[in-house]
Amino acid sequence: MQIDDNLLDLAERLQTDRQSHQQLLRLQRVMQTQVDELPQLQGIFIFDSQGLWLITSSDNVLKNANNADREYFKYHQNYDANTLYISKVIRSRSTGDLIIPISRRFNNPDGSFAGVIMAALYLDYFHQFYDSFALNTDASLNLLMADGTILYRHPYALTSIGKNISQTILLFREILPHSEFGNATISSPYDKVERIYGYSRVKRYPLVITAGLSKRDVLADWRNDAYMFAMGGFSLLVILLVMGLVLLRQIKHSVQTEAELMRTRDQLTTINQMLEELALIDSLTGLANRRQFDIALKNELTRAARNYRSVALLMLDMDYFKQYNDIYGHVAGDQCLQQIGQTLKGLARRSNDIMARYGGEEMGIILPDTDAQGVLFFAERIIDAVRELKIPHQGNPHDIVTISIGIYTKVPHRYNDTPISFIDLADHALYQAKRQGKNGIYSS
Repeated sequence: MQIDDNLLDLAERLQTDRQSHQQLLRLQRVMQTQVDELPQLQGIFIFDSQGLWLITSSDNVLKNANNADREYFKYHQNYDANTLYISKVIRSRSTGDLIIPISRRFNNPDGSFAGVIMAALYLDYFHQFYDSFALNTDASLNLLMADGTILYRHPYALTSIGKNISQTILLFREILPHSEFGNATISSPYDKVERIYGYSRVKRYPLVITAGLSKRDVLADWRNDAYMFAMGGFSLLVILLVMGLVLLRQIKHSVQTEAELMRTRDQLTTINQMLEELALIDSLTGLANRRQFDIALKNELTRAARNYRSVALLMLDMDYFKQYNDIYGHVAGDQCLQQIGQTLKGLARRSNDIMARYGGEEMGIILPDTDAQGVLFFAERIIDAVRELKIPHQGNPHDIVTISIGIYTKVPHRYNDTPISFIDLADHALYQAKRQGKNGIYSS
């Protein structure tokens, strides 16, 4: 989810940079850029540890406004988990719009609670999105929290927003605990319409989506035909004919019903795939993110140990990056990381080579089936390619942006070598490359 990546990036900036007036102004420009790229966002807000407004993406800070009473603020204040929190629908204090708050906690250097970053998602975005589907009158689409609280329902009904249906709907009481996705026939507690639903729990986020067609619409033609045939049964011949026609109609409508359910399931699968893909991409650089990097490294080490093949791990870091941000600003720093990310993508030659943003300005590269000589040649290509970008950097003795690379290559042992040990050794090699004067390579 791109919003999650944006909030995580902002939290890292707040925790590593000084919260001076100048730094907050730079951060506000980054927030405004993120909101401009996502029209579904009303805005992004940052609150301090007392709930007071620090900055907003629109630079409209309400005087004396305090959000310490909000559900999401209390959650992050009481729980130090580094997780995304999705709240119930609330009404915005700045605009009066109905919004879905999506938030993350950020900490002081000592790990104590420093405040909350919140992205406000327009509820009306879902209204417009769901209205774009060509649906029957009694069709229903729902976005719910994992505890059964309604975030949005189509057809739209304001009274249903925020209601918890976990105790009244069979789906939450008996079906979801045993099946993450599937089909079910359920009667709505709001309009009493019986519908055939396709449902799915969203991976990695506490959300459930459902899509339902009314059973009446699905079987309307079949019922009309059955009634007509029943009224016309005066003789055995007519009765036999009617029975044959009814049977054919039943078969036809059973196939149609199954096709409708398959289409609904395919829509849910497509949405899930889109969410999964977004959750594995770093929104700034377009490279794989930390989550995809961790998954890929674990899988490649397992495969390499089984087949007795070598794996090369490169950790690379931009030299004097803090000075670059101090001189040119965070926006320029982001643009620099984007150029380096695009350069790395252009150097990848195999589909299973993983180029990832590991965190901040640090990037990681996984090269399966690559020996020490091959990875050293590849690392030299990276060093040369970044130099050829000739990105100006007054804080670097070379006057341009350069990078340092640490390499660890090995045929992993199934039990002794883990992703953590590989990363630690590659990071140690990167540290040695930095100690030897930067702008170079060190292989351990």
